[in-house]
Amino acid sequence: MKARILALALAFCALWTTPAHAWDELGHRVVARIAWDNMTPAARARAVQILQAAPPLTGLGALMPAEGTQEERVRDWFVMSAVWPDLIRSRGMPNSVYAHSDWHYVNFFWQVGPDGRPVDRTDIPRAGQLIDQAQRIAGELGNASVPDSAKSIDLAWALHLVGDGHQPLHNNARITAQDTAGDRGGNDFRLGGIYPYNNLHGYWDSLVGHAVPWAMDDRSESDYVGSISRRLQAEWPRSRFAARMLPGQFETWSHEGFRVAQSAYPAWLVRNERAPDRYLPYAWNLAEQRVVLAGYRAADLLNRTLGS
Repeated sequence: MKARILALALAFCALWTTPAHAWDELGHRVVARIAWDNMTPAARARAVQILQAAPPLTGLGALMPAEGTQEERVRDWFVMSAVWPDLIRSRGMPNSVYAHSDWHYVNFFWQVGPDGRPVDRTDIPRAGQLIDQAQRIAGELGNASVPDSAKSIDLAWALHLVGDGHQPLHNNARITAQDTAGDRGGNDFRLGGIYPYNNLHGYWDSLVGHAVPWAMDDRSESDYVGSISRRLQAEWPRSRFAARMLPGQFETWSHEGFRVAQSAYPAWLVRNERAPDRYLPYAWNLAEQRVVLAGYRAADLLNRTLGS
């Protein structure tokens, strides 16, 4: 078992030398970095204390980078913990016992009406556990009776679920003649090209990396994540969202994403064909606010539950 955990740690550490270009990696890091930038010193210190209590089997401890100042290392450890729920999806890993595939999304169903406008299918129950688990975890993070070892898992999941909940396609299932049971967040809306361009969900997962490429002075992934987060916060300062924080209203957050997702299928985006070049700026214009708002809301959640 020790050998397997060591191998897992080495695999996680290798991620720090591999460029990440997906919302489930780069995007989650950007969301968590924005959250960190907007957390109080007390909330930051408490978050690090909680991560230090992570059970060895989780592999969370292996995400601590080996290089940088202590301040940079704990910051980037916190940031990388937001990706952990995706890293443990492989069934061959011992920490896959903490994985839950149906926590990553909540699907609200809809279809295009005769007039071309979206029609909500409220007769179909929502699918996925994202909202329910986010509500539960928020309560546990603020519960003094829950041990830090359990909160470490909750903390990583909280960061991840806030990020997933703000990715519009994680809140959406579009019903069509081809997808009578819904398109599973655009996963079944096939496009031409190779991954992540081969389906609509993958395309949206990759938006951050493709819309904001590496800059000349980005020497590392940490620099890259930091430059994106600073750019987004400069363009969309927290003050612009003061009336939209809606603390703890996870279902409302997901419904916001659901509405954005209904605009992700313009008529000129043709199924089974490559997305035209103009789709990238179109989609990023819809998604950009969702990324930065996720970071601000995650910070607000952790300031309220960990800051005292």
